[in-house]
Amino acid sequence: MTYRNTAGYLLSVLMVLALPASPTIGAIEQPVIQEVESNQTAFFWRRQSAPDRLEGVWRIQEARTPRGQAYTGSLDITAIGNTDNLYQVSWETSEGNYSGLGFYEEGRLLVGAGLDEGIYGVALYRIQNDGTLDGKWTLSTANGEVGTELATKGRSGELAGSYQIQSTDPGEEDSSFSGELTITESRDIYQVTWNVDDQTYRGIGLRVDDWLVVGWGTSTNLGVLDYEFKGNEATARWARTGSRELGMEKISLEN
Repeated sequence: MTYRNTAGYLLSVLMVLALPASPTIGAIEQPVIQEVESNQTAFFWRRQSAPDRLEGVWRIQEARTPRGQAYTGSLDITAIGNTDNLYQVSWETSEGNYSGLGFYEEGRLLVGAGLDEGIYGVALYRIQNDGTLDGKWTLSTANGEVGTELATKGRSGELAGSYQIQSTDPGEEDSSFSGELTITESRDIYQVTWNVDDQTYRGIGLRVDDWLVVGWGTSTNLGVLDYEFKGNEATARWARTGSRELGMEKISLEN
């Protein structure tokens, strides 16, 4: 499904697109470059296996929303798709039930979430020294397939700014489309906007060392989460659209 096809699909469902330093468990390898028919250069990370105990039900031991309200509940993490590091996350909490998609990289699960019934997705970019963003992305209607995105024309040492993107669709390595990406910073939170084929997509992001993770979708109610795992426990910081503060979660794996 392309950004273009996504737009057509979403417009058939919705009339208007909605707004919206870390220890490592395994060192990430250098990206592999693959040439596709369109002469676009697509970047991929080598697969990185997650801990054996990442999948399962995790109990929320302590948590608060970005507004400071405590909540309780649990989340279920399940591997999906054909890649080793893509996961579905489902929360059942006293604040509501939510779903998300996350990539596991360097001891962290980096998640984009939909906080209502809209279509949601996650984009994850590796920030290169020259300002290039080497990305991959998926969405809840992609059936576990992953697309790629290379964002260029950025400035070294500055994440906020405007970029030109060359992308492939989830599960379609021979596809190719281009557009513009704009990133703005507000405290610890990033607002992200894509303009592709006269359509606008928006998301909310967090920087995690040399990564930018973005939750995006059709809703005005999106979330982005950064879980750091240590054995059978993990701690997360998270943001949601409409808030300038961060929430937190501490979770532990149920036996």
